[in-house]
Amino acid sequence: MTLQAQIIEENGEPKFAVLPYQSYQTLASELAEFDSLEDFLDYVTILKTKAENKRWLTRDQVWQDLGLSD
Repeated sequence: MTLQAQIIEENGEPKFAVLPYQSYQTLASELAEFDSLEDFLDYVTILKTKAENKRWLTRDQVWQDLGLSD
């Protein structure tokens, strides 16, 4: 989702963002699935990390690389 917001400034600093109502509804619906804003931000971070990392290791590979065993 791309937000198109009008930014309202006060004393030259961003103070408010005005969203189209449909964007607000979509955003509110998405956020309602999370218990807190921190949970949502963690989710976004996970998605970003997952998209950036193309190579994943299994638990066994990590443990082997670290010299650990079960």
